[in-house]
Amino acid sequence: MALTENETKFLTIMNETRLSQGKMFGRYFEEVKEQFTFSNIELSNAVAKLEKLGLLMKIDTGGDEFAYFHTDKVAKTDLDKELNKIRH
Repeated sequence: MALTENETKFLTIMNETRLSQGKMFGRYFEEVKEQFTFSNIELSNAVAKLEKLGLLMKIDTGGDEFAYFHTDKVAKTDLDKELNKIRH
């Protein structure tokens, strides 16, 4: 898989993650931003690319919220080891 370092980080944090109006909120977001800072535009662009590559699937949870999950194409070895330690 040919992802940039930041795309790998986005892929790592997007498993079992909800976005509301394209933004991440909550305790998990606070912990992630201690290690990895990004804008909402960067997040949106990365999520769109990862979906297009078939690495993320999206579930509509109602309103403007979506939950994202890794697909079978994602191997644990493809993920950022430090960000992967953060639990939801």
